[in-house]
Amino acid sequence: MQFKRLDLVSLKMDSFDRTSFTRDALLYSKNSMLFFYDFKGIHLVHQPDHVKWFPKVIKFPWLKNRTILDLLLPFLWIIFFSTFLLLSAIICIVYRPKICLTENTWVGAVFGIARKIGLCKIFIYCSGDWLANQGNKGYLSRLANNHLFVYMDYIASVTSDLTNSYSKRCNEARELHWGKKVSKNIHHRYPPPIEIFSDAASAKRIHICFLGQVLLDSGLDLILPLLPELHRENGTKLKIIGPDSTAKRIQIEKTIKNKNLESLTELYGYLPENEIKKAMSDCFCGINLITTAESYSSFAVPGKFIYYLQMQIPVLTTKNNGLVEVIEENKLGIIIEPNPRLILSSIYKLYNDQEVYKINISKYAKKHSYLSIKDYLKIIQESK
Repeated sequence: MQFKRLDLVSLKMDSFDRTSFTRDALLYSKNSMLFFYDFKGIHLVHQPDHVKWFPKVIKFPWLKNRTILDLLLPFLWIIFFSTFLLLSAIICIVYRPKICLTENTWVGAVFGIARKIGLCKIFIYCSGDWLANQGNKGYLSRLANNHLFVYMDYIASVTSDLTNSYSKRCNEARELHWGKKVSKNIHHRYPPPIEIFSDAASAKRIHICFLGQVLLDSGLDLILPLLPELHRENGTKLKIIGPDSTAKRIQIEKTIKNKNLESLTELYGYLPENEIKKAMSDCFCGINLITTAESYSSFAVPGKFIYYLQMQIPVLTTKNNGLVEVIEENKLGIIIEPNPRLILSSIYKLYNDQEVYKINISKYAKKHSYLSIKDYLKIIQESK
């Protein structure tokens, strides 16, 4: 049985550009399958009428019991990565998409191989991470990030018709690792584009937020002791939005309880886009106070930064990320050392000058807008 060929298939992280990408993809062709993934599973948000049998949601297996989770973690990781690999392989074999696009490195390797054997005509690899610097992680993390990721990323890069690089520093790290230029055709999406959410504007804001996965070096330990003073002065609370089952997140929640800070914090799990925007609508400061030089975000442009900016929220961050120059040059926030005294004074400055930062972010958005799929195809055509 021959299935109708797709014009486009994409698999992207459910993040800051979901709305704009979906709009652009459907303007390009409604004969598309659009997948977005998060910490809970892979979601099919659009499919053409001739695709009738595909599941809307593919859930990832996860366990709330930490002891059992740690025991079964190797098997869960195998299932996790196999899900991405099998999904992308099945789509390419069954629907032979004309264009494959992904941000996921594992899927990118499959799409790249499909491109080479004729199951896909054009492959666009959206590259934003370089994970091969996880020296302080456990054995499984080092195996996945320092070895498997590196080879999957290499396959995706060398087989793509276009590598859409979200971070110059990630690409430099890739080329330094291999000792050569890897991608034959690369477009640097830097400075990163943003599209301000239509419902971002609000009256004066009073809260600060942390968006994303809480890690050992996320810097929230530095924020918690400052909350009583911030709340006395401005009524400020800390909102934590993101996966709520990680060991560090659980530890932070215990610290909040032990220090009687529950009334000064708002804790959320993973939220869909409309609920994230609602939760962040009264925040004037987005934080990312990474405290270790080995963090992978020292190479990347963290997605939380773009989310903050699209909500017209300036960032308070340390220097080890891939967006320092952009933040400083365009006055989109404050770059500091992870020092409690500097953190407190910087939060007060962002609170007092929040209207100025909103204007700065709006000006930046007008200068740096998203390219469309047609724009990327034009770049590919001009490179031939």
